[in-house]
Amino acid sequence: MPLTIGFVFDDTLDALDGVQQHIVTIGEELRRRGHDVHYLVGETHDSPVPNTHPLSRNVMVRFNGNRMRIPLPARRAAIHGVLAAHDFDILHVQAPYSPFLAGRVLREASPATGVVATYHIACADLAAQVGGRLLGLIDMQTHRRVDEVIAVSQVAARYAAATAHVRGVVIPNPVDVDRFADAARHARRDPQAPHVVFLGRLVERKGPMQLLDAIAYGERASILPAGLHVTIAGDGPLMCECRAKASRLRTPVEFLGTVDETKAALLASADVAAFPSLPGETFGIVLPEAIASGAGVTLAGDNPGYRWTMRGDEDALFPISGPDRARILAERIRRAIADPGWAHALHKRERALLARYDVAAVTDRVEEVYRRAIADRRR
Repeated sequence: MPLTIGFVFDDTLDALDGVQQHIVTIGEELRRRGHDVHYLVGETHDSPVPNTHPLSRNVMVRFNGNRMRIPLPARRAAIHGVLAAHDFDILHVQAPYSPFLAGRVLREASPATGVVATYHIACADLAAQVGGRLLGLIDMQTHRRVDEVIAVSQVAARYAAATAHVRGVVIPNPVDVDRFADAARHARRDPQAPHVVFLGRLVERKGPMQLLDAIAYGERASILPAGLHVTIAGDGPLMCECRAKASRLRTPVEFLGTVDETKAALLASADVAAFPSLPGETFGIVLPEAIASGAGVTLAGDNPGYRWTMRGDEDALFPISGPDRARILAERIRRAIADPGWAHALHKRERALLARYDVAAVTDRVEEVYRRAIADRRR
């Protein structure tokens, strides 16, 4: 039976970061299945999806190692107008959430509407953990309105339990595997010019400087393959620092800035897609995106979120702390290019992960949660 579903998200849909990708990818699959999908969001001017309802202005803050936008108080009349115009069967809230937007939507929601909350966050440090617990206390009353809870990884599930004292089912982030494969179909790799790709925000937590440190070590130790070149895609406050470090390397490093439509082709061109993120990552949607695009191998910093996503594959994971981190990543890059048998075996294991992350499989499980939430409301 078709449902009317409202994704509730405090942030904007103007920029497709991790949570935005999550709700847009699932929402488009739900729409394809015949459901009526809406987005009740923070300040948004150029949404990539229809039925977007901006409910507040947003301001930028720094939290959990990232810059993020939080909503100013949403007007009750605006919320009531959207809820009155659409008889929502499900409100799907992205958590943790602000009391100023999502919290107010939950207060105004019809008692007949099922509510699902998906947790996306991991604690990067003690301050983030304390802040999460404080937010959990502030939202305690509206938490009672939630019928079913999802976490995108075991790391996010631990955060939900520690801060909001809720437990639920783990359903991973979705990737449209076929779309990434189709977009990358015509990409080619040059065996004479091995290619390393980093894609992500240029902030400390994502680790772009760690990759450049590894390239610098590889040059000093003379272990990098001939013709190696590096592409860094993304933007952020470390851009100038990254460019300065790259200018001191012999290895060519190209900075592309933010990419979107060409992301799959860029990842497909990589012999090695490397993501040296520090703790604070919940899942790492870019990891299955790189695998789905056909990158030769995908290497991930050994933080708890990435370890969960890569299912603990020690060949795919490399240390992100300690004195040997640059050496180990440089040696792993060399092996991925110089040892085809090892690289092929790792690539094959990584491809096997995609069945659990494909959007169709993920959406099947989300629909099951929706059915339970509706049943909970009708008891």
